[in-house]
Amino acid sequence: MPDLQGTEASRIVAKLNVVAKQLNNIADAYKWSNETAQALRAGNLAAIDMDELIDEVESIASGLRRELAATLTDILEAILLLDYTTAGREDANIQLVHAQGQLQLLLSSCPSLKEALGGAIDKAYEWAKTSVNGEYEIILPERCPVPLERIMEDPYDRLVAEGKLV
Repeated sequence: MPDLQGTEASRIVAKLNVVAKQLNNIADAYKWSNETAQALRAGNLAAIDMDELIDEVESIASGLRRELAATLTDILEAILLLDYTTAGREDANIQLVHAQGQLQLLLSSCPSLKEALGGAIDKAYEWAKTSVNGEYEIILPERCPVPLERIMEDPYDRLVAEGKLV
């Protein structure tokens, strides 16, 4: 075992303490959330683990970005299947309606996510293209061929216009 000297040993102990604290919070996230909310309401900032609170707030934003990317991937996958294959059209249409509905809900509850659409669409297209290429062995455009308007389309308006919904 290496001989750990002052600063190195302190750094390792500090890191272990952080990990132990995170594991404790993970073990009872509900309790931690309630206690933190109570402390915030009371203005008792000394009772709040600010680093953990910042991590949690950042994880909310990360989760929303992941949800946006996953939803866009589902939309683009369905559109690619509809536009470039003849297989599974009914399933692709159902997937498209569901995913576009999810996108509408997500963006209405988090309007600032629209700012992340550009980068998210590029990444989602890569994932959708890989999935469709892998399953159908077709060549798809290098860049996303789907206009933003089609991605953002309200699926229910489209179904009414197509006479599939009254």
